[in-house]
Amino acid sequence: MASRDFWRGVVDGDGSIGIYRRPRSIAATMPQFRLVGQRRVLEAFLGFLRTRGIVGLSVRPHKSIFTVGTTCGPAERIVALLYADATVALSRKAETAERIITAVRLRE
Repeated sequence: MASRDFWRGVVDGDGSIGIYRRPRSIAATMPQFRLVGQRRVLEAFLGFLRTRGIVGLSVRPHKSIFTVGTTCGPAERIVALLYADATVALSRKAETAERIITAVRLRE
């Protein structure tokens, strides 16, 4: 099974991390996580997440590829798993990840 560093690299290349305004809400936001790619790669990613207690996600077809995506709590847990205290990461994704991780810490 690959390491969190490997999967962070995959997400840096073929994923997205964002903070979006909740529908019908002026102030409330929600984190979002998405990864696209070949089914077998995404199934391996889900296996990695399952070994760390993140369950309930599935691979879904999206045009000619596949995707895994989630929002709110599961997205926060995935982002923290991959990006918390990481020394190497794509800067724009690391910055968004830090905003998500900080928001979770402030709520606790």
